[in-house]
Amino acid sequence: MLEDLLKKVGSELTRREEARDEVLSRARKARQLSKQAILYVHNNNYDKAGENIVKARRLIVETQNNITDFPELDFYEEVEAANEEYAEGAILLSLEINGTYPTPEEIGVNPLRYILGLGDVPGELRREALDELRKGDLEKAEVYLSRMEEIYTQLVSMEEASLLLKGIRRKLDIARNVLESTRAEVTAEAGRRRLAETVRQLTDKLDG
Repeated sequence: MLEDLLKKVGSELTRREEARDEVLSRARKARQLSKQAILYVHNNNYDKAGENIVKARRLIVETQNNITDFPELDFYEEVEAANEEYAEGAILLSLEINGTYPTPEEIGVNPLRYILGLGDVPGELRREALDELRKGDLEKAEVYLSRMEEIYTQLVSMEEASLLLKGIRRKLDIARNVLESTRAEVTAEAGRRRLAETVRQLTDKLDG
């Protein structure tokens, strides 16, 4: 009887290990695809970014059967990171293409992981803002800055739920730092332009 019991337990443990390996493999691949999607967005290659996001979502969906059987797998660090990275990529892509925020239901992640993914978006928007400043497009840089401010302001209101949102405070600290840095750089560029315009007007008057 004991032998039969241990065989049954051993079989269950083997099935769990196999499920874990499958889930982690798909999670790692989904995270990699999502990271690549974010890079594609920065390079304005939205088609490739979209393809990667679709593939990442498919992989995450494929983990669900095993997670249903073994719910503890959903809380593995690799699984949480994959969902957050995917959410970040999906949100960033939607902002770039449509200027809108997708809902958690639209991209297929639970609200908590959506919020944690959103917390990383300001860092990516900073990169876009700096690219626009380098190209001399202050207006677009200001649009990105405005989005960063919006995300940060809204996420601060979620701080009360920090016990449920593991890691949100760290993400908010990072978001605040990148927001302040970006605001300083955008403000400096706006001031430089005003000074240049003032100098130009004075030069025109002197020449006149």
